[in-house]
Amino acid sequence: MTERRFVLVDFAHRTKTGRLRPYEAGHTYSLARAVAHAATKRELVAKQRPSRWTPPSIFRPPEALSEAEVIEAEAELKALQRHALELVDSEAES
Repeated sequence: MTERRFVLVDFAHRTKTGRLRPYEAGHTYSLARAVAHAATKRELVAKQRPSRWTPPSIFRPPEALSEAEVIEAEAELKALQRHALELVDSEAES
């Protein structure tokens, strides 16, 4: 599953296949949910372009989103999903 996100600053991360995937500021991309969640936590992306957004300086080096951050974000999303399912199950039993 993917989520569309507007990239606020240039960043890159390694895919599961080991390929380096760069993202350019000012563009909208479809990101894997875990990548979108990890990048949002680091304020690298937003759901949509902020009204007063300005491109970062060309002298700012790209950020690196680590594999560990993506794995942690994936675990958080799974935990949130389990929690939501537990709530639905408990309400159905009541």
